[in-house]
Amino acid sequence: MLSNPAAWRVLGPGMEWEEGQAIDKLINQKELSALLKSSAREANSTEVTLPDGKVYYATASTVLAEGQKVGRVCIMRDITYFKQLDALKSEFVATVSHDLRSPLTLIRGYATMLEMVGELNEQQQGYVRKIVVGVEGMAHLVNNLLDLGRIEAGIGLQLEMIPVTALVERVVSSLQVQATQKRMQLTLDVDPKIAAVIEADQALLQQGLHNLVENAIKYTERGGQVRVHVSTENDNLIFEVRDTGIGISPLDQPRLFEKFYRGARQGMKKQQGSGLGLAIVKSIAERHGGKVWVESQLGKGSTFYLSLPMRQAGSR
Repeated sequence: MLSNPAAWRVLGPGMEWEEGQAIDKLINQKELSALLKSSAREANSTEVTLPDGKVYYATASTVLAEGQKVGRVCIMRDITYFKQLDALKSEFVATVSHDLRSPLTLIRGYATMLEMVGELNEQQQGYVRKIVVGVEGMAHLVNNLLDLGRIEAGIGLQLEMIPVTALVERVVSSLQVQATQKRMQLTLDVDPKIAAVIEADQALLQQGLHNLVENAIKYTERGGQVRVHVSTENDNLIFEVRDTGIGISPLDQPRLFEKFYRGARQGMKKQQGSGLGLAIVKSIAERHGGKVWVESQLGKGSTFYLSLPMRQAGSR
């Protein structure tokens, strides 16, 4: 229906179009075409890499006229520089994280051995416990950084056929104690019509689901509810984690899956965390050819969606 000269330059020199022409015949980028045709329930943004190597962040919205849907509008921003900067940052973080493992192990080892070389009074024992807790927290952060680095580095997926119900039940069961401690109701609902198995890397998929459910529990007040629902849409399996928590500000939502990003709201700030959990989920989704997105209202809770293809490309 409409495009500006900047779009012509980006999508190809000499691009010719006619009003009413099918978008698939005009745009060769599958990600961009899928974004323009996606429903409101699906993610409304994606990264598009063009043949010249430039990366664009594309966002699409439905256009309404007198309450009727007349089309979709897409805006593309050149983020090539930021992607290059992010790659340099990731390389630096991975190097530093790897070098931190040895001294952290050393500190923890000697801290736990102090009681073996002499009796400690109560105050000294308290200090030792604080040292160990602090070191374990740093070690957890380092391990998250290394996991994220391995995923982003594109290390090959260990693909296998995974029973969906068993996997999700294992994740929910492992977090049931946390939910019980907060007097929360953690429930699982698997659509009986879904296929029995999905082709994926079991360790990564389990980690991604664990991060989503753990986050929901963390940011939901005592007595709240977290519901995990599994369904299918076309050839994709959709994991839905819905909570009755504090909700996420519209200003925070676009950056929620960035590394180290934490929301500005008081309820989010008071929770301990590295800001890496959702970034890991995003990387896991992308490595499987899927996507993750969120719908949320302040004070009414959030719903996170993780959509993955039932079969990986090239294995069909």
